[in-house]
Amino acid sequence: MTATHRYALAPWLFLAPALALIAIFSFYPIAHAVFMSFHRWRILAPPDFIALANYEALMHSRPFWLALRNTLVFAFVSVPAGLILALGTALLLNRPLRARGFFRTVIYFPVTVSMVVIALIWSWMFSENYGVVNGVLQTLGLGPRSWLAEPVSAFAVIIVMSVWKGFGYGTVIYLAGLQTIPDSLYEAARIDGASRWRMFRHITLPLLNPTTLFVLVTAFIGSFQVFDQVYVMTEGGPGHSTSVLVHLVYELAYVKFRMGLACAAACILFVITLLFTFLQIGLIRPQTGERR
Repeated sequence: MTATHRYALAPWLFLAPALALIAIFSFYPIAHAVFMSFHRWRILAPPDFIALANYEALMHSRPFWLALRNTLVFAFVSVPAGLILALGTALLLNRPLRARGFFRTVIYFPVTVSMVVIALIWSWMFSENYGVVNGVLQTLGLGPRSWLAEPVSAFAVIIVMSVWKGFGYGTVIYLAGLQTIPDSLYEAARIDGASRWRMFRHITLPLLNPTTLFVLVTAFIGSFQVFDQVYVMTEGGPGHSTSVLVHLVYELAYVKFRMGLACAAACILFVITLLFTFLQIGLIRPQTGERR
């Protein structure tokens, strides 16, 4: 083997362990899920090939369509809300404020806490019998409410909690993006008489487009994977009103033991996530000035 070949082979040798882990824990499970989605498999019995029967069953399943609707509603409500909140908070924290580091830490702290812990705390807060929220309402002379037992309010609580927990991550990313914008651009705009709104619209937003793309894509991928808060706070109820696709996959696989149907639902979720990710990249990339 020549020296040129050794130099060309060396990087692949260093990458081999990581590539092997990715293949074992990512590519193989995906391929196996696709394969099993065409089979009827109840764990104890051997799988039977049934072609597209699992997908046809999902197309005629009301819980599937409810879970898909809830997943899309969660994504298209929580992601824009979290994005706007993160950008607004980052703009405030980017200014010369007292205790700015303290506020940054406080805002980012929920991101570091387990979703299960946060969901349990919020469940206690909105408990009908001993929750803090109902306690405040009773103090104001209003009656208690079953927040997590009503479809609309339960889903609203899950969305608000998810936005509150996750917007600190976007805030930190936006802060990093804001600090890369040269101050000279704002100084030149002030000399030309530009208002704060015009500077924000024509300087800040365009230069933050790559940051927005990153935050938007990661947030949408995360929103399609929502599970912990639904499982802990409502278990998909009442009446599948808060069930999402990942929770449906869990229920089909580990409650009803219909592995083939669960794999089919997981494959549909995977395709939807890919489509939305590529769509966002295609829409935002031209605005970032990136070239393929």
